[in-house]
Amino acid sequence: MKGILIQQKVFKSIDGNYAENVSDDKKRDNDEYAYSSIILNLSNSVIRKVGKQNTAKELWDRLEELFTETSLPSKLFLLENFFRYKLDMSKNIEENIDEFTKLVQDIKLTGDKNIDDYTPIVLLNAIPDVYSDVKAAIKYGRDNVSLDTVINGLKSKEMDIKTNKTSQSNNEVNMVRGRTKNRNSDYKYRRHSKGRSRSRSRSRSKSRSRDDRNKDDKTKERRCYNCGLKVIT
Repeated sequence: MKGILIQQKVFKSIDGNYAENVSDDKKRDNDEYAYSSIILNLSNSVIRKVGKQNTAKELWDRLEELFTETSLPSKLFLLENFFRYKLDMSKNIEENIDEFTKLVQDIKLTGDKNIDDYTPIVLLNAIPDVYSDVKAAIKYGRDNVSLDTVINGLKSKEMDIKTNKTSQSNNEVNMVRGRTKNRNSDYKYRRHSKGRSRSRSRSRSKSRSRDDRNKDDKTKERRCYNCGLKVIT
């Protein structure tokens, strides 16, 4: 919020660092502009908490009172969540890092300036078993571990897992296609074999029929060698 007011050149209404030649009308205009900018960037619940404030400076002070000064129990709660933090594998690494960074920023707002010294180790300990090889690679063989080293290692591992899953999925698809192709080939072969068997069977049947007819004809046309008359057997 401070950055917005500085960009709009009205933060002087908060710190009061005006030049001597600035008129009261100019100060009043700046105050109104700063007040409206702050209000427009607050949620309805926060607006209800700050209540009615008459100037931008009063509004600013009230916000600092509500959200900057952190009680000891709140600070301890944040630190407990920080040191117990674990990666949620139902989310991607980027989402986990965003949550972790927000937690670190909340602790910094309590006035803890040394929290950055612990962030690499805490994030390293937050790594689940599925990323155990990353954890081991970062832990051993290094004199110092930075937060960027841990984050880059996690992102690299996530990319490897995605690549392996894609490769495995493609192999499974190819195997299914291969089995389907083999089944189709076997089916065509069986149909072709059955067709040839039926054709040979019909050919043999026709051949036997012709032989039987020829035999019958020969039987019917048999004649006596002496008298020339047909002999019926």
